[in-house]
Amino acid sequence: MYKPTSIVLSVVLLGCFSLTIPSVAHAQVLVAQGKNPELKQLLEEGRRLVDTGDYGGAIAVYQQAARLDAKNAKIHSGIGYLYAQQGNYQAALTAYRRAIGINPNNSDFYYAVGYIKANLGDTRGAKEGYRRAIQLNRNNVNAYLGLAVTQSRMGDYTAASWAYQQAIDLDKNNAQTYELMGSMYKQRRQAKQANSLLQKARDLYKRRNDSDGVNRVEAMLRQLGG
Repeated sequence: MYKPTSIVLSVVLLGCFSLTIPSVAHAQVLVAQGKNPELKQLLEEGRRLVDTGDYGGAIAVYQQAARLDAKNAKIHSGIGYLYAQQGNYQAALTAYRRAIGINPNNSDFYYAVGYIKANLGDTRGAKEGYRRAIQLNRNNVNAYLGLAVTQSRMGDYTAASWAYQQAIDLDKNNAQTYELMGSMYKQRRQAKQANSLLQKARDLYKRRNDSDGVNRVEAMLRQLGG
């Protein structure tokens, strides 16, 4: 069963929305168990470096671990996650492709590819990454959100609305879904629909004491006069 809490998804307003890389990739590396004592030591050292914010050092250590266990998709995905955190999306894409080559049925890996390609400006590639993630896991809420955002950017609002509705059907209390969908209607100057969705998002953010979310949505509502 897919667990939405295994993915960190935040919304950044820079004229458009951006979804974040799935943190599950990093978490998988941290819990990876190695029968080889040297491998286990490297994984523990990598975790320590990540905890101190030394992503570059962690990448170097995980790369050593990957040489010891080249068929460990979790290690490659963890490297990809850390590269993405540094903004090195090309290297992140290479790492995730290695992970997919080992485990081609991991929905989160394809979600990550969608995210990375979006940041590289490859909207169509991002769409295909999210679609593949959904094919592998029909309960991947965030893949539906990623697909909705890319479809909206491509001007296919019917497909975007469908993807948002799928996300709502899976999780009716996900504030980000209503915020993203409301923003889409706001950009299309459909104020009534935007107001309704954004008010729902604000209520859900208030319910979980997310002041950043509340402030962000209220700013949009003020622009709409709501």
